[in-house]
Parts: sequence; structure tokens; C-alpha cells
Amino acid sequence: MKLPRPLRAPVTITRRPVSAFSGCYVHEATGLALLPGSVRSRFEDDLWDLWGLADKPRSIKRHELTWNFFKIVNPNWRVVAKEILIALLAPQHDSVLECALALRKNRSPRTCNRFLRQFTAWFNWLTANGVTSLEEVTQEHCDRFAAEAQWYVPKPDAPPVQAEPETLAESVRVVQLITLYGDLLSTDSYRAGFVPWDGRSTIKVVGGTWLRANRTPSVPDHLLQPVLATCLYLVNTVGPHLADLVEKVREDAATTVDFPRATLAHIPDVKRLIAQMHADRVPLPLTDGRTEARRIRTDDLAPLKDLAWYRLAYQVCTSTIAGAYLREKIAPELLALAKDVGFENYWARTAPTIAREEDGALVPWTAPLSDTGVQSMVANVLVACLVVTTALSGMRNSELVELNVSCRRQTVTKSGGTRYRLAGRLIKGQKLGGVPDEWVVVEDVHRAVALAERLLGAPPGAALFNTVALSFGLDRMRKWLEESGNRERWGLPVIPAGPISARMLRRTLALSIAARPGGLLAAKIALKHISVATTEGYAARPGGSQRLFLTEVEEAEQEKHMELTVEAFHDLKEGREPAGPGARGLIEALQHVDAQLNEAARHDPKVLEDDRHLENLLSKLSKVLHVGAANFCWFRDPSKALCLKLAGTPNAKKPLVGMCDSARCPQATHHRSHRPVWLGQVTVIDTFVESPRVAKGEKKRLLPERDRALRVVAEIDAASTAA
Repeated sequence: MKLPRPLRAPVTITRRPVSAFSGCYVHEATGLALLPGSVRSRFEDDLWDLWGLADKPRSIKRHELTWNFFKIVNPNWRVVAKEILIALLAPQHDSVLECALALRKNRSPRTCNRFLRQFTAWFNWLTANGVTSLEEVTQEHCDRFAAEAQWYVPKPDAPPVQAEPETLAESVRVVQLITLYGDLLSTDSYRAGFVPWDGRSTIKVVGGTWLRANRTPSVPDHLLQPVLATCLYLVNTVGPHLADLVEKVREDAATTVDFPRATLAHIPDVKRLIAQMHADRVPLPLTDGRTEARRIRTDDLAPLKDLAWYRLAYQVCTSTIAGAYLREKIAPELLALAKDVGFENYWARTAPTIAREEDGALVPWTAPLSDTGVQSMVANVLVACLVVTTALSGMRNSELVELNVSCRRQTVTKSGGTRYRLAGRLIKGQKLGGVPDEWVVVEDVHRAVALAERLLGAPPGAALFNTVALSFGLDRMRKWLEESGNRERWGLPVIPAGPISARMLRRTLALSIAARPGGLLAAKIALKHISVATTEGYAARPGGSQRLFLTEVEEAEQEKHMELTVEAFHDLKEGREPAGPGARGLIEALQHVDAQLNEAARHDPKVLEDDRHLENLLSKLSKVLHVGAANFCWFRDPSKALCLKLAGTPNAKKPLVGMCDSARCPQATHHRSHRPVWLGQVTVIDTFVESPRVAKGEKKRLLPERDRALRVVAEIDAASTAA
């Protein structure tokens, strides 16, 4: 939140004798609706319970809506905090409108909760330093508080750590915020005319900058690849079989819920069942540890300690065989069956086969499962659904938890294609509870959400993902895969330890789309498809949530283009020239920049060590760079673009990278990073040419393509060793 600049203080302050919100219920004063039966907190209460807000987003936690003003030692300052927080929640309140300097944009309860923590820290610091009235506050107090607030102890017995400037800025902002509400406050306020730090912006006070880069780390490739490979396999291969099994389990539970307890009258049916099982050599159902059978240890029925009695009872339409006298009646038959056939988990005893990920060999999709085993597999496959949805859509945490069962939308375009959308809510930057929104996604995400809906079995409108704590879920999945033997069964890669979150996956996707157009995020997942879906989602809803992700992609793309341009400059300096028809033009442009850099160095020798100066000189060139899978396009002159000539669109603002013929276009260049792509094309063509299944005419057509690829590789090699 940014405060108005320049920040002014009232010349005179008229103190209210009684608070404008005295006697009001908090939700009525702020215009927020409560659910029926919720706690109704009054302004005078020192504990506000706002958990009953009807429109609260799912991502908000209970502690964020439980506001404890009692932690503020000075009672007068508790009222100050309450009045300012209500003014932030309801800036259109009549009393707030009378306050000329008050902020006019609504703040969310989550933001206000953070401000309450900062108010508590500031007010209690003043109390600890002998200040009893806000009129006594001076600039010295503000400076000392800021100096102490920039240090914190991250955990007990750890040394103090200095906070980032952006973190400290919130403490400074709260100190300044009180200035704006002097005419609203009833118990205390700063003296008239006093503005902490003379109204300077908070970020200048703490010495930071708002123009910092996104510092969320991406998921390293050695972790991303096995995680995505595992999750995609669970969703696409294991998931459908598991969903079928879960539906059988639910049907079984619904059928058996009203079964009566077994009596002596049921014993003949049980004996007939045991005899049939013996004849068919069907193992006894194995307990999962939840039944009373675990208590049997030393008596004559000890060999049956692993028997799931309730499963046996269900098969004769009873809920349990509980009495010892009933069990003794069937003990001989059960002991004989246990000795001859043994025990086995009840579910999925005849599982269909699936192909292993590693080698394609067919194996049963699962070993037999107990009820607990089914639940455990469901929990872990749901994590896989969440990972796929997050990694391939770029949705934020707040948007993921707002997805409901039945959120999928599917439409057919005029050209016969299919578009997949997820209906949810946009939370960030919107009013409390957000606004309806849709996210265009690829089919893999649509499939993952459909599977999650089947596994949950919840009614429409229920939350699809109750949590987005991926690190915990993946740790549990990694442990489950190893302990259950399923990783070896399915031929999945080992998932290494490492941090991973929805925010990191979003950042990874943005960087991948920006840096690897036409490449793969994981096997069979084309970045181009995700990029197209993102762009279409933005075009359909320019103000929607996908706009925010597209902006992040574009920022990452600009950073990547600058990195590639700087790399091309350094390559040229070291004698590694670009190849391709556009090489000469690029070399001249880079040499011009080098000359400018040398000229600047004559006046300031330090400029040679300043990367920022080099980036400034290269900024114009980096803005015309368009990255292709096998070349760079320096789109400086649209009239020279071969792709636009072929397409008949000479006035287009961007090149058609998909139509690029980089061996002929005068603005295309080839670099060392493109050599593997062209060499890979040669390998693929050789495979087709050597195959007896390919027609001779097709082989003849492929040979010129092979020769061109070899020529490009030779040119790259020659240019790289030109020095």
C-alpha cells in the first residue's frame, strides 16, 4: 500500500469527544456481511472475531481474522488502532469521508491484520520508551524505532538478522499512516503539523526500491523433471484406475452402512461363505489396523489377529462379527482357510495392467489395497493433480484454493479445436472474496482437475483443493512411493529432496515460456501450448487473473532477451561470431555498442565494469529480439522480414517465428546454443532416410533439408572459431 505524496498533516486537529464508531458492530460499520450464527464483535471489544465474514476467501487463515487489541498496552492507543483499521476497511463511511486526508481505497482484512501487528509493535515500543501520548512523538522516536525494527530474530537462540527494506517499509508506513487520520481519532493523535520523516516515501526512508526484480526462485530442473514426470504418470496412467476403485469403495460404504450386527442366525451364512472362499482359494481380508481384531494376541484365535472381521461380515450383509462366542463358532473353518490360503488386502486383487514409465513393461496398476491404502493413494494422487494444475497453468495460491468441484468448462471452436477453461475467482487486488474469473488451460490441467473431482466425490461447489502446501504433500508422496514399493512398480524416477511451492512453480513456468519458446517443460508438455492458452485467456478477459501471469511472463521474457543480447555481445568480444544471413547486421550493431562503451570509458574508466551501462546501450537491440527454437530473429526492419513477405502481412508489428526460414531471412542469426537443435534435425532425418518404411520420394525430399541443416551447423562452427 502506497501513501499519498506529498504526505501532509492537518494544520489543526479537532479531537472527537466520542469515537465515530462507538457502540457499532464491526461488520455493520465496515459494511461486511456475516454468516448466520457468527460472532458479532462490537467496536468496544478488545478481541474482534471476524471469522464469520460471508465473503472471506478460502486462502485466508483464522488467525488473520482474529484481531487481539489487548496486546496493545496503552488502552487509548487500542482505540486509535481500531478507528484507523475500520477507516481502512470502510473508506466510504460518513465519518471517514469527513477526514480530508484519509485513504479512499478499501483495504482487505488480511492487510489490516498486518497493520494491526505493526500498530502493536509501534505503540508498545513507545510505551516501553516512556511515551504516554502520541502528541509527545518526535522524529527521534521514529528514527530509533525504525533502526530497531530492521533487526529481528528468526528463531530462538539465533543471531539477529537484518530485514529487507521492503519488509521494514511496512513498519514505517504504519507510523506515517496515523498522520492521515488526526480528524477521525478520538483518544489520541500526533500533534498538529507533525509528519514522520517529513512525509518522505516509505521506501526512500528505508533505502530500498519498488523496482526490484521478482525474487521468487524457480524450481531447479533436477527437481522439476522427476516431480512432473511422476505427477503426470499418476494423473494420466494410475489416476483413472484409482478413480474407478474409489467409486467402488464409495458404493460399498453406502451399501453396508445400515447392515445389522451378526447374530447366531448368521453363522450358517458365514460358514458357507468360508467354504466357498476355500474352494475358490480366495485369501481372507487383511486388516489395516483399524479393527478390534488387533487386540487378539495369545488365545486360540491368535492366528486370526490379521483378519479384517468387518470385511468378512459385510459379505453376509452384517456390519461386524463382534462376540467371542460367534467367532468361536467359525474359528475352525477360518483357521483352516488362513493356514491354506492366507491373508490379502481386500481391494484391487485383480488389478488391470498398465505400462511402466521407465520401460513400458506391463504390470498390475497396484498391489491389493486395504481401506487405509486406498485413502493413502487418493491423498497422494490428489497432490499430483495439484502439482500438474499449478505447474502447467501458473495459477496463484489464492486462485487454486478458490477452484470448486465442477469448475471445468469446455468449448469447441469454429475450427473444430477444443478450449479448456477453469472457472474460479480472482482474489488479488479485488474486493473481499474476489470476482468471478476464468483461466484458459491446456488439456493436461483439464484432465488433472477432472480426476481430482472424481477422487473427491464432493458435490458441486465444494472446494477442489483445500490446501496448496506442496512441500508437505510432495514429502509425503516421496515417502509413500518408496515405502509402498509403487515407485519401483511403476518405474518412476527418484524425487530428490528440495523446496517446492505453488509460487515457485508459477515462476518456473513464466521463466520457461520466456526462455524456451517451442521447447518442453517436461516430456510431452509443450511450452507453446501453455503459452497460447495463456495468451488466449488474457485476450478473452483482459482484466482477469491470466493478465497478471502474462505480465510476469513478459517481464521474464524481457530479462531473458537482455541476457541473450549481452551474451551475444560478449561472444563477439571473445571472437565467437554469430552465423546466418543476419550475422553481418548484428555484428555491426554490437560493434557500434562496443565503440560507444569505449568512448564512455575515456571519460569514466569505471563504466567498463558497469553491467548496467552495457545493458542500457543494448536495450534497444534486446527489445527487437525474438527467440526461436533454432535461431534468433532481430526484428529491426519489418520490410526485410521474410516471414512477413511470405504471409503477405508486411505491416505486422511482430515476426511470425513459426514461419521463419532462418537460412534465408536477412534478420535471422544462428548461435552456439542453436547447434544442438540443427544437429538433432540431422539425426532425425538420417533415421527416416535409413528406415525401409519411408517411401523413396519422401527420402528424396528430406535430403535437401538434411544438407541445409548440415550447412547451418558448419557455419556455426566456422563462426565460433573465426578468431
